[in-house]
Amino acid sequence: MISEDVRRFAEDPAAWREIPSETSMRRILTDRYCLLLGPVPMFTTVSRLRLEPDDVAEVLAEVRARVAEAGHREAMWRIGPSATPGDLTDRLRAHGLVPDERAGSEPHSTTMALVTEPEPADGDVEVRRVASLEDFRTADRITANAFGESQEDRAAHEAIVEESFAREQAGHAPRTYLASLAGRPAGAGGALFASDCPAVLMIGGGVLQEARRRGVYRALVRARWDDAAAAGTPTLVTHAGALSRPILERSGFRAIAEQEILLDPATC
Repeated sequence: MISEDVRRFAEDPAAWREIPSETSMRRILTDRYCLLLGPVPMFTTVSRLRLEPDDVAEVLAEVRARVAEAGHREAMWRIGPSATPGDLTDRLRAHGLVPDERAGSEPHSTTMALVTEPEPADGDVEVRRVASLEDFRTADRITANAFGESQEDRAAHEAIVEESFAREQAGHAPRTYLASLAGRPAGAGGALFASDCPAVLMIGGGVLQEARRRGVYRALVRARWDDAAAAGTPTLVTHAGALSRPILERSGFRAIAEQEILLDPATC
């Protein structure tokens, strides 16, 4: 059974807990929204939206101002089933927001949870946590390729790769996992572990095109499940796109919420 705490965390993980100062994240949390500012300018998300119908224009202007003040851009708004008012997606679109159809993005995601042990990984796939800067760079490159990141986005991540790796190793960032198929790097994924969260949040699982349909993604899920169980939190949650949802369903994940994802062109 999926608890209400897991549902709430899975829908709006950025709003669940305090963001430690050691991380690369900054959060602005109000009664009406949660604005998360990541380590690079294009990492900008707005979630946990609790507005009155007459608030929309005011909040949109306020968020845009805060995004600009932080030197960020490409604000992505996530509208889940708990967002208010019920027609918030339509209201935001009327103010100029558009479905996020950029390369590597999707305008819709499914919030999913796994509370039962998945099947063991195939023997041809090895998954390990990154242990060196070289591993970390390889995982970054795989993720960039899998999600079709632009050259500009890749350069922004590469510019901070050493400090990002240091935070990962110190436990101040999501854990990074690297999967190999027949000895060759083939996939990567992340997971946020925190003792004050009711589940482990899977982030950014990607597999190289030539390695797909060979159990790599399932192995990345299993590795993160094993670590979550070892940490005393045997529950995984994630936001799945159209490609990953069928694989996750076969691994035992259940859909618990649907989210619309809008991009604010005024911040691009």
